[in-house]
Amino acid sequence: MTKDKKQEYTLKITNASPTGIIVILYDLAIEYIEQAKKCFDADDHEGAKENCANAGRVLGDLISSLDFSYGISFQLFRIYEFVSKEISMAVIRNDAKSLEFPVRSLEALRGSFEELSKQDRSGPAMSNAQTVYAGLTYKKGALNESTSFTSDNRGYTV
Repeated sequence: MTKDKKQEYTLKITNASPTGIIVILYDLAIEYIEQAKKCFDADDHEGAKENCANAGRVLGDLISSLDFSYGISFQLFRIYEFVSKEISMAVIRNDAKSLEFPVRSLEALRGSFEELSKQDRSGPAMSNAQTVYAGLTYKKGALNESTSFTSDNRGYTV
């Protein structure tokens, strides 16, 4: 994943609600799987293996975020576990087609959580994150994007 993409996800996470973070985790998993498919097509087994491992770590985060006091968590756990095994099998088989079902499954779940996140009014999950200001400046023949991070009252105070 490129540095710009990582910064984009970091910005999304700092402003997301708890349910929104789950949607972002789905986006990350899907992106890693898509990158793995591209690596398989380019005969880059190591790149595919690395991207599949990253997708597996994201699925681990999804599993650890489950609250088993709700019954649906058990079904989600089984789905995440199965998808994780399918991703591992794709690496063993060295086959990009084995990744089609995991992507379809995660996209379906992502859609459900996206609808749920629209109803989440709890505010950002991260309360002490940096404020980011973004803007565009232009000059003759060029358009520049600028971002500014502020860190009001972050960290320890004495």
